[in-house]
Amino acid sequence: MRRRLFVGRLGVAAAAFLLAPLRVQASWNSRAFESAALDAALTATFGRSDTVMALEIELKLPTTAHLGDLVPVMAQTHLPNVSRMALLVHENPRPLAALFEFGPNTLAEVAARVRLAQSSEVSVVVESDGQLFRNAQPVQVVLAGCGVAIDGGAAQ
Repeated sequence: MRRRLFVGRLGVAAAAFLLAPLRVQASWNSRAFESAALDAALTATFGRSDTVMALEIELKLPTTAHLGDLVPVMAQTHLPNVSRMALLVHENPRPLAALFEFGPNTLAEVAARVRLAQSSEVSVVVESDGQLFRNAQPVQVVLAGCGVAIDGGAAQ
């Protein structure tokens, strides 16, 4: 009798554990990440696409990347009350590469690796006190993120 009770409770616990990822996926902003246009991705992410250039956002990434499949990007800012930060690759088929949300009194600093389909401008957009600020830097890619040379030939 104890064994049946144990197995029954184990089954309930396993079902609860397996259903937990569904709650996480419910907050996934698929419209933003599947948008093909830069303005559409910003509108789906922040509710608008008007940004102001801000040098207070520090963006570190290489100006030339040999391989476009893992390009390191670091972004940080000391703007007050940062709630969200997005990394965008302008020439990718889906420009929104990453979206980060910050709690109150959090240092807005992120580091990630993004895939570049071709040479492109990489932007970081920061939401601070309800306004959108951005900074951008171009990156020249020698081999695309899918292993294809930029001139159209296959990579060796």
